Amino acid sequence: MRGVKLPKILVDSCGWIAVIDAGINIDHAITNMLGKYQFIVITSVWDELKTFQNNNKSKSILLDLLMSKCADISQLKLPKTHTDDNLLFLSKENGWPVLTVDKKLKQRLHESNCKLIQVVGGKKIELIS
Repeated sequence: MRGVKLPKILVDSCGWIAVIDAGINIDHAITNMLGKYQFIVITSVWDELKTFQNNNKSKSILLDLLMSKCADISQLKLPKTHTDDNLLFLSKENGWPVLTVDKKLKQRLHESNCKLIQVVGGKKIELIS
């Protein structure tokens, strides 16, 4: 697998939580859609997810699973300070879809001709190009 570039998917915190709430087998669903892949989780999203998990100790959002599917982002340069701005920037620059259910972010992605992956009907995910 060395040297092979896997498709990357940017993860927004609300998108990940929606996947967990829906009980979707994310690995199976995305592999069927895109093949092997890696998630990109920027620092501000990790912070949001950790805060959510700490505030909701009775509900696991499977952060270990998410971490195991992540690419190294140490070389990413993020020019913006707001999470959504950075997700939009990275999506535009790299052509990476964003896993989200955030209406405002989805609108911005659509207006910028970026791809997104969303939870549909609380049961499955779909890729919107």
